[in-house]
Amino acid sequence: MANKKENGMENNLTTYRISENLGSGEKGFTLIEVLIAIAIFSIGMLAIGALQIGAMQGATTARTSTELTAFAEDRMEWMTRESYDDLDDLDNLTELFYDGRFSVSWDVEEDGVYEGTKTITLTATEEWSGRDRTLVLQHVMRQR
Repeated sequence: MANKKENGMENNLTTYRISENLGSGEKGFTLIEVLIAIAIFSIGMLAIGALQIGAMQGATTARTSTELTAFAEDRMEWMTRESYDDLDDLDNLTELFYDGRFSVSWDVEEDGVYEGTKTITLTATEEWSGRDRTLVLQHVMRQR
């Protein structure tokens, strides 16, 4: 029985050589078909490259926006820790940070929103890619 299986397997196994039977009537790819396939593949790779560049620019924009927001919030927290009376000394100041990349200015307005309060308006600006981005934060502080 084992002999029959082995014999049957021997009969069913066929080995092919790539170089055999390449005469007329054989199917294959023409040079034009190969060139068209390479062109389509190249266009796809260029599209993927463009998407990658766009993703990197988006990530950089998000990072710089986060840095500007964190920086502005830090400066606002610093101002709100000052005493109510000392805020008048800090009115209309501008500071530059990170090699001039960020600038912060603020204005302290007395009785701006409610009587007996001071409104701090902080404006943080960043120059990025030839454009200015501005973030404005406001905080109302009451006299203690």
